[in-house]
Amino acid sequence: MTSAEALQDWLAIEHEAVWLYPVIGARFDDLANRARRSYALHRNLRDRLLARLDDLGVEPVATALTYDVGPLRTKAQALSQARRVERDVAAACLTLTGESSGELRAFATRELRRAALAELAWGAQPRAFPGLPAQS
Repeated sequence: MTSAEALQDWLAIEHEAVWLYPVIGARFDDLANRARRSYALHRNLRDRLLARLDDLGVEPVATALTYDVGPLRTKAQALSQARRVERDVAAACLTLTGESSGELRAFATRELRRAALAELAWGAQPRAFPGLPAQS
């Protein structure tokens, strides 16, 4: 995998996060402020990834019309999906960390930390190695 491919994978997840957080905020009043902050953060990250891909001369992966996040009828389901998207972002950042160097690696490392903390903020249990698959 190249750095550009890893950036594309991360961008695809950011597209999903930008779609997901407004849905959570609209359906659950007590999660609205947190969802709004997460939306703004992920929108900014998405835009930064788009700029990086543009700098590389790479056509960015497009956003989907919708995402299969399962039912979001309960607060527990919404929290679960928020944790999942942050976990997916952490995994994409970890991959990019391994595929890059210099400033891009530092950027991916900072965002891996941020995603891991966001996953905790949405109610996840701490893990020794954020971004890696959970050990069974």
